[in-house]
Amino acid sequence: MFWKKKKHVTAEGLAWFSYAVMLPDMDDEEKEVTVIGNLIIKNTGNTNLNNPMICLRIKPPENVRLGGKIGSLTHTALMIDGTNSEAWHYIDDNWKEKSLENGEHWLKPNHCRQLEPGGSLTFSNELRILTTKKEKFVMVEGFFYCDEIKNGIGALNNITINF
Repeated sequence: MFWKKKKHVTAEGLAWFSYAVMLPDMDDEEKEVTVIGNLIIKNTGNTNLNNPMICLRIKPPENVRLGGKIGSLTHTALMIDGTNSEAWHYIDDNWKEKSLENGEHWLKPNHCRQLEPGGSLTFSNELRILTTKKEKFVMVEGFFYCDEIKNGIGALNNITINF
């Protein structure tokens, strides 16, 4: 008699930043450092990851603007840019106050409800950092959450800028 070995279900993922830093022109009066990058999430387990969401924590939150493919659920103009990355939206209505208070930006993809094994999801972003601010550093941490990984996983790397 042959026994069938039960397949162990694992919900696992990896998250990491890939990014480039652009320094301001030294002649500009308003000096801004621009960071263009992606937070990439990959399902490394053998089961679907449902209801994906991310948190970007920016320290210190002052004088840093987060941009990217962020809009409302029905906004399509942000999605028509020729890239394969997903458009995202803020989870909370009062996101602006919360992000200024604690530096956290909680986002969900507009269309991706499930990340299949081996699949990946990308949040494309742009940060603009004023160099005239008091603190001369910025750190961005990334976290990925889903129904199966409620405590979340941190990104393998952070974005750290010192100027």
